[in-house]
Amino acid sequence: MKGQPRKNTLMQLQVGIVWKIVASFVIMLLLILIVYYCNIPNPNMILIAGLVLCSAMFGYGGGIVASVIMLFYTLFFFSTDNSFIHFTDQSFQKVIVSLFGITADMILVCALKRAEVNAFREIDILTEKLREENKHLHNLSLTDALTGIRNRLALRHDYDLYCNHEVTVMMVDLDKFKAINDNYGHQEGDRILKETAALLSDTFGLQHCYRFGGDEFLVIIPDIDEELFKERLDKMMKSRPEIKENGKTVQVGFSIGYVHEKLSDNDKLRKMFSSADELMYEAKMKTKSE
Repeated sequence: MKGQPRKNTLMQLQVGIVWKIVASFVIMLLLILIVYYCNIPNPNMILIAGLVLCSAMFGYGGGIVASVIMLFYTLFFFSTDNSFIHFTDQSFQKVIVSLFGITADMILVCALKRAEVNAFREIDILTEKLREENKHLHNLSLTDALTGIRNRLALRHDYDLYCNHEVTVMMVDLDKFKAINDNYGHQEGDRILKETAALLSDTFGLQHCYRFGGDEFLVIIPDIDEELFKERLDKMMKSRPEIKENGKTVQVGFSIGYVHEKLSDNDKLRKMFSSADELMYEAKMKTKSE
């Protein structure tokens, strides 16, 4: 999850504070029993290893518990007759040195482990940001920069979504678009393209609309009743973009071709593109002859 530390670092176990205390206590107690009953001459070497282990595994929660237990055993080991309170001068010096060593080891290891946890947290945050950025870039790669609808790359990604569905494939071409650019400028032409894309998206859904070419659009609508499709098409044709000229408003013309079939594979979808394109071309030729 975003911004959350990993459940495990190299040795840092993210467990509750009670478990840290209990686990550290058990580990140090076992080590003390080992060094005591085995009569190890220099038990601090063994116990320091336990202190480092608890600090590395459980951070300050485990390190402090291990340090306190080790300190008590140090007092026990160096005190006269194991009294905890009576020391020779030499033994007292050893206790002081041990105290500083225990504290320094615990703080150093815990600080390193905290830095490790923070580093992993930063890595997780950066990884999530990178994932979001990659997702954003992927979406951009599937979107036509001018119109904001899906492009031909997105179409290739979407082929499988339409298989085994009844689909209506519609090709839309703007009539006399070159004349619009020549007479009114490319800025006006771009506006017409954007408004056409928005009209198609509002009518049939953004996820089903593609910019197929310069002034050509493709719409693929799955599982739509043919009568409902025609109703939406009629409504769309009444809302076409307009151009104002000399106080008059003229609707932009569309040439349209569409086919309706049950898809079985991607090849059939491509054939439907060709069929819809042919019908659209026929409509365009008819418009030119009028």
